[in-house]
Amino acid sequence: MTRLAQVFWSIAALDALALVVLLVLLLSDPHGQNDGGRQMGLFFFILLPALVLAAAMAMFRFGTSLPVKSIALFIVVVPAFWFAKVKIEERLVDRSIEADRQGVGYFDSEPLRKMGAAIVQRDVETLKRLGATVDVNTPGRDDMTLMQLAVTNADARTSDGSELPVVRALLALGAKADAGMEVACIRRDSELLEMLLAAGGDPNLKPAGQPFVFSVMSTITPRNFRLLAAKGLDLNSRSRGDPLPVQLVIYRRWDLLAIAIELGADTTLAREDGRTVAGELASQIEEAKKAGGDIPAGLLQARAALEASRRKG
Repeated sequence: MTRLAQVFWSIAALDALALVVLLVLLLSDPHGQNDGGRQMGLFFFILLPALVLAAAMAMFRFGTSLPVKSIALFIVVVPAFWFAKVKIEERLVDRSIEADRQGVGYFDSEPLRKMGAAIVQRDVETLKRLGATVDVNTPGRDDMTLMQLAVTNADARTSDGSELPVVRALLALGAKADAGMEVACIRRDSELLEMLLAAGGDPNLKPAGQPFVFSVMSTITPRNFRLLAAKGLDLNSRSRGDPLPVQLVIYRRWDLLAIAIELGADTTLAREDGRTVAGELASQIEEAKKAGGDIPAGLLQARAALEASRRKG
């Protein structure tokens, strides 16, 4: 057997083995029992590649010229290289995800990597020891900062409070409070937001050129909204021309609208398309009446707040 034949049949055998393994996986997959996923998988990932592999084997076995055998070799080599490429990429992605989970994947310098790991481990003493040697506001990959890493968890709206000593230590080291403001606003509790606001967090922060309150208004709690307002939130701010009070109605945050009205928001402001607070409230009340159900209490309270503010005005 020539060297070319040895290479060809070795790779072809590996391809065939990979198809057998994939066939077993597809047949044993419980999620493919009752739909067409298994049939499609068998056709595109087993039957079709098997036919191509068989054709390549026939070309190599019965072909008499070097170009024909070379084409057959190319056909069997490509899937092998593709499979190896996919597995290598999967491994690299897994390593990257694990590094991020450990807090070291976002940063390049060793001190920042160690601080990232300390944040994940809630190791305040290590943070204090290393913090004096680095700029704690240095962004890493995806613009991740140590402060953002400290307040980020699987469920952004809940926390066990373990990050609070870490955040406190980072603030003492000069970390910018603004980096954690968006996460703090959507938390169900207010401890983190209170800490960041006390440290100079900006309630009118514009991370992407637009007031960040618009990005959190669908999830922020009334208490957190009041905290922002107490620190100077512009209740008449606009995002792409849309006034905050009008957007609160559109997003059906009637509870926040009532607070904004109570605190003096200008309810006469209109969007560029002419939509106003009064108009939206009336439209939503009419919609509820047509649906035949009860008008939501929050909607009625928002209308009452609007009417009360008009009488005062």
